[in-house]
Amino acid sequence: MKYKLTKAEQETVINFDNELDNASIYTHDSRLIKKLRELRKQYPEQFILEHREHGSVTYTIPKRCVGIRPPYSEKRREQQRKEAKENGLPFMEKGEMNDGKN
Repeated sequence: MKYKLTKAEQETVINFDNELDNASIYTHDSRLIKKLRELRKQYPEQFILEHREHGSVTYTIPKRCVGIRPPYSEKRREQQRKEAKENGLPFMEKGEMNDGKN
């Protein structure tokens, strides 16, 4: 029997330490999984799929790719929405932004 996780159960866990250059990402987030898959296609030696099971994946990636940033202003968010609709995102096909799911 296949069990569908709730949004609250679809967690993402990022682990790394100060000694190693890589981070481990475990996630159920379908958007993040898609982004990691596309990055793996572009950088197969750096984005390594370690495990896939029941809708989750675990990747090893360069630690420098993990970042924390300040929140976007509403003006910046609106500008990026506009640009994404016009140009698509680097990890998405152009028509994908207009599939009615955003």
